[in-house]
Amino acid sequence: MVPFVSSSCIAPLLALALLPIQASTFVLSSSPHQNLGSRRASSSTSNTDFVADTTWHKWAKDNRIETPKLSIRKPLADERGKGGVYATEKIAALEVLMRIPLHMILSTKEKSWAASLTAAALTKDSAWVNSWKAGGWATDPLDLGKCAWGSEGVTGSLLATGSDNDANIFAKFRFPCHPVVHRSGVGLAALTDHDEKEALQALMERGRVFRSMRDRLIPLVNNPTDRGKGSLRDRRSWDVADALSRILSRATTVEMNSITSYCVVPLHERLDHASVPNSKLVCMNDHEICLVATRDITDGESITRNYFSAPRLDGDKSEG
Repeated sequence: MVPFVSSSCIAPLLALALLPIQASTFVLSSSPHQNLGSRRASSSTSNTDFVADTTWHKWAKDNRIETPKLSIRKPLADERGKGGVYATEKIAALEVLMRIPLHMILSTKEKSWAASLTAAALTKDSAWVNSWKAGGWATDPLDLGKCAWGSEGVTGSLLATGSDNDANIFAKFRFPCHPVVHRSGVGLAALTDHDEKEALQALMERGRVFRSMRDRLIPLVNNPTDRGKGSLRDRRSWDVADALSRILSRATTVEMNSITSYCVVPLHERLDHASVPNSKLVCMNDHEICLVATRDITDGESITRNYFSAPRLDGDKSEG
């Protein structure tokens, strides 16, 4: 087994304790913010921390989406695109917090939901989708620390690193897969208090799913991100990987007309996690979906959702 991490790489890993790790599988052990100094799970925010999310507010205003009892601020650096949604006054159980027209969400009923939602994210011209900056574990190579088996070994993003035949290539070195992916799995297990084998298998499965959709979705990327390296195809491929990672950390399931739909819903996708959340998505009719309070919510309380309600990839056998 590869050593966990060198001492020079421990700090970068700990700084990621609240990264939105593909929500369909892993949630950090209880009260990580108390141990790692994050402000993410606090129920209120100070005036110095609060900076209104003007991108969200403009998009919401342009699309006539009202959230009269909520305040939305820019996520803090350690929140990685999550959190920052609070109640501005008392909210009663079953009260509607927000209404979203169905045509504004990303949604599919297909079993290959990950590919369908990734394709939608790559092609939807929306300020909301374009505002997504963070994805799952190690979307940014620097998340793994600047060392040989960290950022220096990542190809574009973690999902794009490695291949399906890595088991054969690295078997002689007693690695189960690409060393960077292996190291990421060990770090993910430590941060989420899960079994190393389970964490590694989940990361490898996500890499497999990426490779299965990559060639189909590359043509959807017309203007790939300039990363200062890689061919045109490489950069398109890495953009697909980033889009998939962002989908996996935002997707949820909603019952629509007694059929399970896989969705990414504005504002809901950035809510903080709680094992017993105070809000839930409900499809009221054929033209809108609502965010509803599941209990009474106090003034200043963070609005939350349950990451365990996110869909799982077919080969992901890990237990949340």
